[in-house]
Amino acid sequence: MTLRNTPEDIYALMLDLVKIGSFSATAGEKVCADRICEHLRGLSAFRKHPGDLRQVPLPGSPCESAAVVALVRAEPTTNRTVILEGHFDVVDIEVYGPLKEVALDPEACTRRMREMTLPEDARLDLESGNYLFGRGVMDMKFGLAMAMCLLGEASEDPGAFGVNLLLVAVPDEENNSAGMRAAAGSLARAQEEGLDLLGCIMVEPSDPGYIGGNGRVVSFGTVGKIMPFVLVMGKEAHGSEYFDGINANLVMAHLNLLLEGNPDLADIGREEHYPPMACLKQKDLREAYSITLPERACAYYSLITTRHTPESLLDQVEAAAAEALRRTAEHLDNSKKTFARRANLPDWPSTPTGRVVRYAGLLETARTAFDGDLDAHLAAFLVKLPETMDEREKGIALVNEVLTISGEKGPLAVTGFMPPFYPYRTNFRVSEKEKAFAAVGETVVREARERFGETLLMNEHFGGVSDLSYLGFQGNPGELDALRANMPGWGTLYDLPVADLLKLDIPALNIGPSGKDAHKMTERLELGYSMNVAPKLLRSAVRMLGLSGRE
Repeated sequence: MTLRNTPEDIYALMLDLVKIGSFSATAGEKVCADRICEHLRGLSAFRKHPGDLRQVPLPGSPCESAAVVALVRAEPTTNRTVILEGHFDVVDIEVYGPLKEVALDPEACTRRMREMTLPEDARLDLESGNYLFGRGVMDMKFGLAMAMCLLGEASEDPGAFGVNLLLVAVPDEENNSAGMRAAAGSLARAQEEGLDLLGCIMVEPSDPGYIGGNGRVVSFGTVGKIMPFVLVMGKEAHGSEYFDGINANLVMAHLNLLLEGNPDLADIGREEHYPPMACLKQKDLREAYSITLPERACAYYSLITTRHTPESLLDQVEAAAAEALRRTAEHLDNSKKTFARRANLPDWPSTPTGRVVRYAGLLETARTAFDGDLDAHLAAFLVKLPETMDEREKGIALVNEVLTISGEKGPLAVTGFMPPFYPYRTNFRVSEKEKAFAAVGETVVREARERFGETLLMNEHFGGVSDLSYLGFQGNPGELDALRANMPGWGTLYDLPVADLLKLDIPALNIGPSGKDAHKMTERLELGYSMNVAPKLLRSAVRMLGLSGRE
C-alpha cells in the first residue's frame, strides 16, 4: 500500500488500520503498532535512516504495547521539527450488538446500519451517503492515516515543507495515556539531541467536545483532568444499635451533594465552559453481607480543568470532606433527638465530627505504627492484588490497607488523588513558538473559510481529555508535589514523567477530520470534509510553519 498524500490513499490506509482490533490495553495495540511500522518502513526516508523509525515500549505493559515514533528529515538539513500526534487504540465494540462482526469493517458496517433502528440524526447521516460508520473511523484512525500520508509526502519530497516531521502514534489514549506518557521521554531526548520542537499538531476529530455547540473547531490547547478521592472511615455498630455508629455511606452521601455537579468547582471562562465535578465511582469497602453498619466507603471524582492545580483542588476537596463530616454529625444528632423523644429513651451522646487527613499524612502515621519495612509490605500487598483490578481499584485497596495499619479511628476522611492526571495546556501567546502556532491556527481557520467555504471555530482548549497534556507542564513544579505525595502507588501503580515534562514546553493545535458519536455504536466519519478538506488544512499548517523559518 502506498502512502501518497491523496484522499484515496488516506482512505485506504484508514480502512487497513481500522480492521485491526487495537482495543485499549489489549494485544491488539502491539499488532497495530507493528502494522504502522510496516507501512512506514517502506518509505524512502526510513530505508535511508532506519533508526529514525522505532517503537517505544510502554513500561510494565502486559500486552507489550508500544508507541511509534518516526522522524522524516527535511532537506536541506534543519533542526526545526513539527510533531504530528495521534492515537491508534480504540474503545471496545460491545455496544454494536448484532453488528459486532462488522464493527471493524467500515464499509460492511455502513451497509448493515440500514438494518438497525437508529437515532434520527444518525439515520439522516446514513441516508446522505456522506458518512462512514465503524469503530475507530472517527476516533481516530482517519486522522492518524492523514498524518502518516503527510509523512509519505515529506519522505518522497524532503524539500516540500522546510521542517522535519516527527510522527508520534500512541496506544492507551482511551485508558490512562500510558502511550503518550512513555513518548514524552522520547520528545525530551529528541530536544536534548538538537531537534527544535516547534509545536505539535494533534489529529483528533474536530468536534467541540465538552465545550458543546455545533460546528468544527481548531483547538489551541487542551483541558486537564484531576481525579481526587475521599475514603471515609465511620464507626461500626450493629444495625439494631444504629445510633451508636456512623455509617460511612451516609458521609459519602453528604459529600456527593457537595461535590457532584457543583458549579463553583467548574471552570468557566469568557467563552468556554467545562462540566462540573462528577463522581465516577462510589462504594463501601465491605466485601460480604453484614447487618453491621459499613465502616468504610470511598469515592473518586473527575474534574475537567483549565486552572486548578492538584494543590488548589485538594484544598477544596478537604473542605468539602470536613463539611460532609459536620453535616453527618448534625443529621445524626437531630435524628437521635427525635428518635429518643418518640421512643421515650435517654439521649445519645453527640456525634463527633471527626477530621480530614491527606493520604501523605496517613502514610506517615502508618509508617510510625508499622513494625518493619512499610514500603516493602505495601509493594508486596500490591503484587498480590488481582490483575483484573484497575489502577484506581488497586489504589483504593492500598489506601484502605494503610488506614488499617495506621490504627486511626473514625470518623475520619482521607483525601488524595487517583490516576490518571492530565495537565492542561494553554497557548498564552507569550513565547515566539506560542505566537507562531497561534498564528498558524488562525490562518487555517481563514483558509478553511476562503478556500473551502467551511466555518471553523477557534477553541482555546480541545474539549476532551487528550494526549496534548503531556507536551510539558505549565506551572510551578512544586504544584505537582501534592499529586505525588497523595497518590497511592505513585511510581508503581502510576507514574508521570515529571522530569521530562519539565523539560518540554511545546505549543499545540488540533486539526482533524470531522465526524460524530465517538465511542457509540453510531460512530461515523463525515467523508466530504474529512477526505477533501482536513488533509489539505493539515498540510497547509505544516507548510506555514516551514515557510516562517525561511523568512
